[in-house]
Amino acid sequence: MPTIVTAGAAAALLSLCLVVIGVAGQVEAHHRARVAADLAAVAGAFAVYRGEDGCVAATQVAGHNGASISTCRVAGADLTVTVDVRGREVRATAGPV
Repeated sequence: MPTIVTAGAAAALLSLCLVVIGVAGQVEAHHRARVAADLAAVAGAFAVYRGEDGCVAATQVAGHNGASISTCRVAGADLTVTVDVRGREVRATAGPV
C-alpha cells in the first residue's frame, strides 16, 4: 500500500513540475517578445528619422532577437510593430519625443 501512495505522490509532483515548466516557458516567451518589440520599434523609428525604411530595420532587429514581425506601420514619425515569439504577440510603438 505505501508503494501505491508513493507512486501517486510522485506522479502528482511530476505533473505539477510539468505545468510549472510550461507556464515558465510562456512567461519567458512573453518577455522575449516584449524586449524584441521594444528594440524593433526603436530601431525602426530611428531609421524613419534618418529617412530610411523603418519596417526593414525593425524586421532585422526583431530577427536578431529571435522574433518575427506580424505587422509594421509608420504613421508620421511614429512606428508601430507587432512582434511574435512562439505564439506570444506584443505590440510596441516608438517615435520622437
